[in-house]
Amino acid sequence: MTPTADETTCPACGKSTPAARHCRHCGALMQQRIQHKLLSSDMPDADYGVFLLAIPLIAVFGMLVLALAKHSVPGMVWLLALTIVITASLAAAEIFQSPSAWDTGNPLKPMVTWLCLVTVFWPIGFPAYMRARHHYKLGNWLLGALFVEAVFIGGAILAGVITVTGYGKPSPRELAQEPKNTPLLIADPRWIPDPNDIYVVKTAHLDNCPGKTLEQEVNGFFASPRWDAGATADGGDFVNVSGIVTYQGKPTTAVFQFLMFKDKKGFKLHAFTINDVPQSIYVAAFTLAEMCGS
Repeated sequence: MTPTADETTCPACGKSTPAARHCRHCGALMQQRIQHKLLSSDMPDADYGVFLLAIPLIAVFGMLVLALAKHSVPGMVWLLALTIVITASLAAAEIFQSPSAWDTGNPLKPMVTWLCLVTVFWPIGFPAYMRARHHYKLGNWLLGALFVEAVFIGGAILAGVITVTGYGKPSPRELAQEPKNTPLLIADPRWIPDPNDIYVVKTAHLDNCPGKTLEQEVNGFFASPRWDAGATADGGDFVNVSGIVTYQGKPTTAVFQFLMFKDKKGFKLHAFTINDVPQSIYVAAFTLAEMCGS
């Protein structure tokens, strides 16, 4: 007899029975297949293997940048471990979200197995998992995994060599030659400064502002400008010009110091300070440009 719309066939006795939990004739449980759904997507056949391949490629690029920039062995080890843990975790998560992994029950065992295999034996476990993905109706990405692994291992070795040998790292001599924020020279009271030095500096035209004298630039930019001349213990003459400027919204004291040439026909910028803090040559140049436009 054919079951009606409100009935179903009992899998135990084969008789037609109302759709219920148990068969009306033999009392058998009316088992129904539980349909599992992809937890991370509504597309059961979606394949996220490209992300597993991309992680080592991104990581090896980061290793090379870290090696050239910091030459940090702990940083390299940390990045290497992070890459392994992320790929292993993503492999386990991919099994969890695959509907076919639930066909035989809870997929916890294969998840833990692949998590441990990829984490502990990454060079073997990673391509092995990428090949075994077809068991979960996902793509077999073995060739892609072997290529990515070769690039990753080669890049990691190169980054390690760069880190250990210090390739590209500035030498102590180069570091010593790097420009630093120069402090102001201190006048030696035993030496009498040349008062004509102030006149030479005031009436000069800087290369970046040929249309104004330095005195005109200072008067247009500094409040209460002051000019002082001095000499160091080794006989070097300098001229300081100080005044009040607005820095970060507050009035502050700025000082330019110019070192005179031995022939007294010219000078050069030696130092620039704001509230007695030496500034870089870039800050000094920017300030001089603002002075010219003020």
